[in-house]
Amino acid sequence: MNKLRLSILAFDIVFHSSPLMFIALALIAARLDGKEVSQYGEHLQQVLLLSPTIFPVIFAALMGRCFKYLGLFLVERGTTLGRLEQLNGSTSLFSALERQFSLRAFSVVGYILMVVWLLSPLGGQSALRLQGQETNSVLSNSTFQYLNPETALDTSMIGASAINGARGVFGPIFLTALLSSPKYQDTSMDLWGNVRMPRYSSVENSTSEEWKPVVDDDKSNITYASLIGIPVAFVNGNGASNFSIKARQWDLACNKNKMQGGKEAGFGRLDVSTWKVANVPVNTTCTGWPCPISFKSLSNEDAADEDYYNYTVSTCELSYDLYETRINCKGKSCTPTAMRKIDRYTGANYTRDTDAYFQKIVLANIMATLPNIDNLGVGSVAFRGSSNAEKWLADPTNFVGYLYTYAQLYTLTPELFSQRLTVLWNTFFQSTYAMTTLSGALDQTFSNVTRSAHSQLFNGTVAALTTPMPNVWRTNWNWFIALLVSSVVLQIAAYAALFFKYYTCVPDIIGYASSMTLLNPYVPVPTGGTTLHGLERACMLQDMQVMIGDVCADEPAGAVAFAKVDKGRVARLNRKRFYV
Repeated sequence: MNKLRLSILAFDIVFHSSPLMFIALALIAARLDGKEVSQYGEHLQQVLLLSPTIFPVIFAALMGRCFKYLGLFLVERGTTLGRLEQLNGSTSLFSALERQFSLRAFSVVGYILMVVWLLSPLGGQSALRLQGQETNSVLSNSTFQYLNPETALDTSMIGASAINGARGVFGPIFLTALLSSPKYQDTSMDLWGNVRMPRYSSVENSTSEEWKPVVDDDKSNITYASLIGIPVAFVNGNGASNFSIKARQWDLACNKNKMQGGKEAGFGRLDVSTWKVANVPVNTTCTGWPCPISFKSLSNEDAADEDYYNYTVSTCELSYDLYETRINCKGKSCTPTAMRKIDRYTGANYTRDTDAYFQKIVLANIMATLPNIDNLGVGSVAFRGSSNAEKWLADPTNFVGYLYTYAQLYTLTPELFSQRLTVLWNTFFQSTYAMTTLSGALDQTFSNVTRSAHSQLFNGTVAALTTPMPNVWRTNWNWFIALLVSSVVLQIAAYAALFFKYYTCVPDIIGYASSMTLLNPYVPVPTGGTTLHGLERACMLQDMQVMIGDVCADEPAGAVAFAKVDKGRVARLNRKRFYV
């Protein structure tokens, strides 16, 4: 065997083994299933992206060869012309289908050929869809700690001594929250990273179910009850978590908000503050929720006599209740998702006597302290304009820096005024207790916070955690099977073609133009060469001029044949002439 034949044999073996590449790709992808994403897998994906282009080309070449050499193998032993034409002409799905219709022989072989050719696009597309990445995560439960609602029992509003002692702490906290950027006022987290609770009255009528959904988007009317949120420790820093917390919340519902002048407003002395909150009737204490209160604010001081000043006067009802809120966190960014009202007396220390204490003592101290939080001891209070709290009530987004101006709160609707006053009230009250927990810097031992005298400072809540893990590779097993089956069938066909090619003795003359010169009386060539393959014969006769024409040009009826160009022996075909 000469070197040329050895080279051809080596090429055939390598080329006919190429389907092993796709089988290997499928097995490698299967081996990577569930493994962490790596550069090795990325390289595999880049190779798989080329498969839809490479696979059909290799499939057409090898499968076409298989059918061709199978035809030679059969024709050497004797077969029908129709079977030979089906095999030799099956070079694609369309050609296989065309042979079925043209030969009018809808045989099993024809159907098998069409099914086999369907594997070509299937194999190419399956490689493209074989492997992908999947986000991996671990589900677990943990215990988060959040500020116990009963910590409110330690409020500085229990008496004058406590108020004076803590004023230097709760005052700056309250004003800091009030003067914070407007972007924090409509978000679910405060400026320290604590979780803000919705105002229950803003979701109460959303459904008749116990749990009221909280939809925090531009289309909803959800408002938050305070500028200060509830501190939560152990929030998962990387993944997602779901848990619920309990918190108490004040709520004010005002049914009237109007301007009144002079003595009619009954404001009283102006040297202490420019606004006041008091029980209704005056000089009484609250005996149950909701508690009727009045709100009054100086609106201008243009008149010569203070009896003719204008005032904003509102009548409201104040409630103090306990709520449970479901929280959904992504990392340390948390959003409330649902809220419900629960029994006010839930908890070991908040009893009916405690509730009565809040109505009588705590509420009175809030009403006395809040109006002068930022102007205590200032002379001529009425002549220095409204307080920051009043200006915030008028416009929370644009009030900083205005001097000697008076808030026209009577221009607000009762609903809007109720909403803003609720936020102001809750923000102030939350600044008066558990002050060391509000900064958000809670460590796991809570050694950096002050313990509560009346109750445990933090409550535990079960949290469902979803901790993200590195992405992993996922093999699509349906496409894996499709690629593996297509590649295995192609590999079997390729090796079968190799066997038929070297086992068959007949020369490969089917399907070549040069084969029409073989023993053709109209193509004068030297005798011999019947063992040459079609391409070998074409190489030897490639310069010969041939045509399909009329080899009986001088006869009444012409005859069509493949012949060497010879003006005396062969003529061009004519549509008007009769041929046999």
